[in-house]
Amino acid sequence: MKKQQSVSASARPIFESLRIQLEAEHLNRFVAIEPISGDYFVADTMSEAIGHSREKFPDRLVHTFRIGHAAAVHFGMQTR
Repeated sequence: MKKQQSVSASARPIFESLRIQLEAEHLNRFVAIEPISGDYFVADTMSEAIGHSREKFPDRLVHTFRIGHAAAVHFGMQTR
């Protein structure tokens, strides 16, 4: 679990540095960030973004964000 927290903590500043550009060009898409290299992979689905990262870095973990959203996925009912 600590390794995953480390990936998340390392990916967040990279995402924040790219946020304006990503939101302008890729709103509502997904970005998988590999924090060791700083490389990122944008796709229409979370699965595709992670898949692209695995092609280049098969043994590294990534953290995924949904561009323009507070969370990559949402579970549960929407309330008004």
